[in-house]
Amino acid sequence: MLLPSADGPSDPPENKFSKTAILLMRALFLIPLAALCVLIGAYPLAYLVADGKFGLFQLKSEAVVNDDWWRLAFYSHIITGGVALSVGWSQFVNSWRQHHPEIHRGVGKVYVFMACLSGVAGICLAPRSSAGWIAGSGFGSLGMFWLCVTLQAYISIRQGKRQEHTSMMVYSFSACCAAVTLRLWLPFLLGVLRLDFSVAYPIVAWLCWVPNLLVACAINSRSLTKSPGSSHVRQYESSTEPETQS
Repeated sequence: MLLPSADGPSDPPENKFSKTAILLMRALFLIPLAALCVLIGAYPLAYLVADGKFGLFQLKSEAVVNDDWWRLAFYSHIITGGVALSVGWSQFVNSWRQHHPEIHRGVGKVYVFMACLSGVAGICLAPRSSAGWIAGSGFGSLGMFWLCVTLQAYISIRQGKRQEHTSMMVYSFSACCAAVTLRLWLPFLLGVLRLDFSVAYPIVAWLCWVPNLLVACAINSRSLTKSPGSSHVRQYESSTEPETQS
């Protein structure tokens, strides 16, 4: 009967090259993403130091800007969302997750708490969007989706469902990254396509997160095809089965 070695089957050279290429591609993707997340995550600090109308405040009426409940929801949304965005990307660094699980869990708890607060605040802000009901429904749907998948990610890991937890976290961070993609899509719609802001903003309310969701679906689908049970184990089981029976 054929048996695998104690160290497990060794990968052929082409597999090692493929793994190296995959790691390189991940790094080339993750490093710019992390930089954008940290920079945009720090952007809400500008609202704390700016005097007068700044950023989104310029689009709001005096009645809305001076509404204490609106300001509470707005600052809660951007500050907690900024923290979630700044730390969330680190949860997908495999080496950190494997070698420093306690840090992974601690940062994960911070992310979940901040994401949930930001999602709730976003839902509260959505009905008062100055760009109309299409934009409001887009941002409101984003907030509900973000809140639901983040809570499910937390519940699943508490129940020991690691695969589901990973999938839900991919969905959650794809929603969190709407803050990044919004700032990439909006200049494109305004500067390249020359759309009026009143047209571009309702579009970007959906465009900033629905494509992200599709990418997250593709990532999760690919992960399921490479499930935790190793293909090597299945190969050895199939190769030994006939000899075991004989």
